[in-house]
Order: sequence, then structure tokens, then C-alpha cells
Amino acid sequence: METGELGLLHLRRYWTKRLLEVENRLDQESVTAEYRLDYALMHGLGLGIIEPLEYLFHHRPTYTEFEQWIVQKLGGYPDSTLLERLNEMVRRYLEQSHQTYPIEGKNIEDPVLSADDLAFWQEYGYVVLRNAVSIEDCREAEKAIWNFLGMNPQTPDSWYNGTHQFWVSLFQHPALNKNRASRRIRKAFEQLWGTDDLWATVDRSSLNRPERDGIDISGPSRLHWDVSLALPMPFGIQGLLYLSDTSAEQGAFRCIPGFHRRIDQWLKELGPEQNPREQDLESLGPLAVTGSAGDLVLWHHALPHGSGRNLANYPRVVQYITLFPHDYGVHPIWK
Repeated sequence: METGELGLLHLRRYWTKRLLEVENRLDQESVTAEYRLDYALMHGLGLGIIEPLEYLFHHRPTYTEFEQWIVQKLGGYPDSTLLERLNEMVRRYLEQSHQTYPIEGKNIEDPVLSADDLAFWQEYGYVVLRNAVSIEDCREAEKAIWNFLGMNPQTPDSWYNGTHQFWVSLFQHPALNKNRASRRIRKAFEQLWGTDDLWATVDRSSLNRPERDGIDISGPSRLHWDVSLALPMPFGIQGLLYLSDTSAEQGAFRCIPGFHRRIDQWLKELGPEQNPREQDLESLGPLAVTGSAGDLVLWHHALPHGSGRNLANYPRVVQYITLFPHDYGVHPIWK
């Protein structure tokens, strides 16, 4: 509960833990229950988790220097209203019991997903929100990514500079922040979580380039999960925003529809020596989910998913956006 110049609860503890971790002196088991709080705090502050970790690892700053770095990254001091909300979130996380999601029967004002959309979500574990953001906002975000990478979207030779692989580590940009603040995107997540008390992730983007000269350089197309496969698996949602029109052969998002309803039985049927992450997930029947610029794909995190090989002529450009409640479930065992 100790604060510094910013007046933000838990931030000093976060800084302390990360420096202890760098020195291999952190008792990981003693702080496992704080993972979600760390995650919510850093995303809620507008930083995400990747850049702060990299800065603390490479520079090992004093706490004052860490706070100054935060102000510099955010382009100014956080708004007092945001700080108050973050501090209230920390208190609730530490003092109140955590909610089980999704919350059923919650009335969400101005919903954007129809009854058919919600039924599709229940059945298949994913849904596409069309026109989640405007074409103009997509173009601005895509332009920011191209500029960050130093590439020209009209010059294919510039796409293959030998350094870019898949992820784009651009986090702070007005165009990206505007998409994260999209009201339609927020409403879709509110409907699926069953609450309007959500925080937006500050995540990476990706540029999935076409294959060249028969060599697959299109990124991590292997189907996978981003969560623990230990049971019971808590509810969770992930999302990506297409910034460019994306066809099935253009490295589109792929998933195994409906697998969230049978993953428990599938895991139980595996032998103890079988690693679920090393099974032939392609045999389960992945589906490519196409979309236009501005469409948001939301999926249940129990679905195996990944990006396809880009066999088209233009990169697949996406921004990863997820909104989550501060006390969302995380299994304590990684499997």
C-alpha cells in the first residue's frame, strides 16, 4: 500500500518484485496470487507488461527513476481519475472475493452483439464484431505500424528486411490507443464477460508477411493456447482487430470452432505421457476466420488458435485488443 510521487498503490511492490526476479531472489510461490493484480495494474496504467519488464530488466532503476520512466512513456502524468480507479481496483482485489465469469444475467446497455451473435459464441467459441472501428481508424493504425517498421506498404521488397519476424513491438501510439478505446469493442467484451468493469490491454500488433521464394516466413502459424491447460480452466476471452482486409489464404486467424465445449474431455482422454501442446491439433479441423479492416475477432481462450500461412500478396496486419476484469481467473498451475 506504499506509494511514491504518482500516488499509485501496488506499483512500488511491483517494482520490488521485478528487481528481485532479475536477481533470482524472488520467492515466486509467495506472490503467485498477485499475478492478475500486476497484470491489471500495468495494463490499466496504459503501459502493458512487456515494456516495463524490459526496462526493469535492462536498467534496474531506482523507484523514482521507474516512476519518471512511466511519466515519459505515457507522455505526462496519469489522469487523477484514472489513478483513483486504479487504487480502488487494487483495494478491491486485495480485500474482496473474486468474481466467477462470465456473470450471467447482467444487463449491458447499448449491446453490439445480437442474440444470434451470442448464440454463435456459445456454440463455436468465437464471434466476429463487424465494423468494430472505422476504416479511417484502421488506416491510421496500419500506417503507424508500417512507419514503425520502416517499411512501405506499396513496396514489397521493403517488407523483407531480414529483421522483422511477426510481432510489432509498438505499444504507445495515438492511433492504437484510439482503437483500444473503441466503444463498440468495449461493449462486445462487456456482453461476453457480463460486466462493464473492464480494463484494456496494451498489447503488440503483428504483420504477417506473404511467403517469399517458397520459404514460410509468415509467423507462428502453429495452433496453440496462451493459457494453462490445467483443469478446471477459468473463463477468458482474447481478441484481435483486422487492420487490413484479410482473406483465408492471407494468414487469417484460425481456430478450432466449438473446442471450448469439449476440451475438458479431450484433455482427460490423453495419456499421462502425452503433452496436449504437442498433439496433432491440425487434425481437429481448424477454420480460417476472414474479415475486413475494422472487424474484431473475439475467441474463447480454450480454443486452439493461430495465424495461417500467408499465401497471398499482402501482409495480414492486426492489432491485438482484449478487455478483461481485474479479477479474471488464472489457474495457479501452468500445464
